[in-house]
Amino acid sequence: MKYYDISLNLSPDTVRWATSPPLEFIPRRRMNRGDPNNSSAVSMSIHSGTHVDAPFHFVPDGATIDVLPPELFIGPALVHAVEADRYISAEHVAAIPLDGIARVLFKTRNSELLHKPAYDPDFVAFSVEAANLLAERGAKLVGLDYLSVAHADEQVPVHRAFLDRGVILLEGIDLSAVEPGIYELICLPIRLRGSDGAPCRAILRRADEEPGPSPTDHRA
Repeated sequence: MKYYDISLNLSPDTVRWATSPPLEFIPRRRMNRGDPNNSSAVSMSIHSGTHVDAPFHFVPDGATIDVLPPELFIGPALVHAVEADRYISAEHVAAIPLDGIARVLFKTRNSELLHKPAYDPDFVAFSVEAANLLAERGAKLVGLDYLSVAHADEQVPVHRAFLDRGVILLEGIDLSAVEPGIYELICLPIRLRGSDGAPCRAILRRADEEPGPSPTDHRA
């Protein structure tokens, strides 16, 4: 069975949004200093690396990350490739064969930008019209291969177009090694009470691949 880890590897060097603080590892205890164990703390933005936006991120009375149902983050997902310079448009969205799929992950040229150490404002984002149409077509979770679904000067209208309608956003996914198609998505966010979002580990499994025997299955 083939799994694709589409999560960014978080470190102080991971690309981050222009206004986000850098991730900081704090080595509280270290065995090489004579401590009985290794123990660390971490300081970071909730929206670092691969993460989920809850409605509360832009909606004052929106749902927080801890109350979102876990089944929203597990299930069939369409990886859809879009050739776009700056915007994923309503025309792009209208051409997607959703066929009842409620989770859509967009693969663009952004997946290469994620491997650069510095934030690049010249990424592909959604237009407001595209966001509205995805919600109208029944999308429940939308993913994009950069740190935000919207350009810096359009954060509010694009996020509100999604989040006002309860469309959850998965940002910062690396689809550079993933071909378009139907997959099973697993992207459970950390359950942070009252939070506007949370980091997550995002995994894809090809939907047309049958599970093989487990390591403990000794049947002939």
